[in-house]
Amino acid sequence: MNEQDKFENKTKSLLDESIDEISPDIARRLQQARYAALEQAKPRSIWSFYPQVTAAMLAVAVVSAMLLFNFDENILNNTELVMEKDIEMLTTNESLDLMENLEFMQWLAESEEYAS
Repeated sequence: MNEQDKFENKTKSLLDESIDEISPDIARRLQQARYAALEQAKPRSIWSFYPQVTAAMLAVAVVSAMLLFNFDENILNNTELVMEKDIEMLTTNESLDLMENLEFMQWLAESEEYAS
């Protein structure tokens, strides 16, 4: 037997002896602490998460509805603006050269919007 085994055996025997000498009050408190720790370590049931899941689903539904209604309104506004610009381009008497360079015209229109 090496020294480490001797040390472990001696420590174990001292701790086992000290258990017998613990006062009943301390033993009761240790037992209560043990039961409290075991109670906290138990897995929670699925029903204990019900309020959090309900609140999360409600929040997702509200945010989704807000985005959906706002998104549809923005699409309608953008579609009307695009149609208005197309009609305006078709009815103007500007030269055909500018009509061929649509990217330049779009950039010019955006820069004028930001400038004002």
